[in-house]
Amino acid sequence: MADPRPSHTTLRHEGPSLLNIPVEPFRGPGAALYGKRGPQRASPDYAARKPLSTEPETIQHFVDDCLAHVADLSTRQKTAVRSEVMKMLHDIRFLRMLTDEAKARGPWSQAAVASDEGRPI
Repeated sequence: MADPRPSHTTLRHEGPSLLNIPVEPFRGPGAALYGKRGPQRASPDYAARKPLSTEPETIQHFVDDCLAHVADLSTRQKTAVRSEVMKMLHDIRFLRMLTDEAKARGPWSQAAVASDEGRPI
């Protein structure tokens, strides 16, 4: 006599049962962070922007684009130059010099302002 109780093979939908699909054995809680060969990235597009691929949006992007123009730099050299430039950009004296020079040369200086009978437009 057949067992009258419902089993996992008599589901209402058509197709194979999800309980019969083989799965990978559990490797422990560290498998979420560390794969078979070491740490895994958080997501596949972790470093999506490649230098010179799109318009720069941050100072870091401008620095990376600048370093991409320099030929024959090793990864270690690029990292060292990038860290020194970023350290320099965090210095307030350097930023003041940049703004002073931009004010002297920029299109908003008095010499470059379009005027109409002496009044700025």
